[in-house]
Amino acid sequence: MRRVAPLVLLAAITVLTSSAAAQGGEALLRKAGAPTPVPNPSFVAARDVEYKVVWDITGAPATPGEMAPGIARPANFLMIAEANGVARARVHLAIIVSGGATAAVLTNEAYHAVAGVDNPNVALLQAMADAGVRVIVCGQALAGKKYTRDQVLPFVQVATSATFARATLHAEGYATFSP
Repeated sequence: MRRVAPLVLLAAITVLTSSAAAQGGEALLRKAGAPTPVPNPSFVAARDVEYKVVWDITGAPATPGEMAPGIARPANFLMIAEANGVARARVHLAIIVSGGATAAVLTNEAYHAVAGVDNPNVALLQAMADAGVRVIVCGQALAGKKYTRDQVLPFVQVATSATFARATLHAEGYATFSP
């Protein structure tokens, strides 16, 4: 009986931890993207439109332990779309990471090696990717900073350049925003 109790406790902890982790992505999106409530707006988003938006994420954080500026914009857009009654299936989002923000898409290990701290962007980037946000990095920026593909998070798409990624997404109907 004494051996069974610790095993049952371990199994329960494992199930609870897995359940919390599964909910963590959506909870993180909601926290990072929480909009300021606007009472009685007179201009609301159309619910029958396909929204396609891409953000250029180029700025480096003030310190390595901070998230790249603007990286949470897609999470905010998702939450505002939801508040407007727009179905998530109608929202198509992407970010193109380049310049000083390039390190944001590095694995935790690679980021730690170059910055000395864990990558604060990983959890939100993963949550956004899981929610369907395309995360794209400029291949020119990777090469210029001497980062290799195996140092980049596995869900990140590597483009030949940020400019070409932007042009391609524009041709697909995406509007480009800057943070």
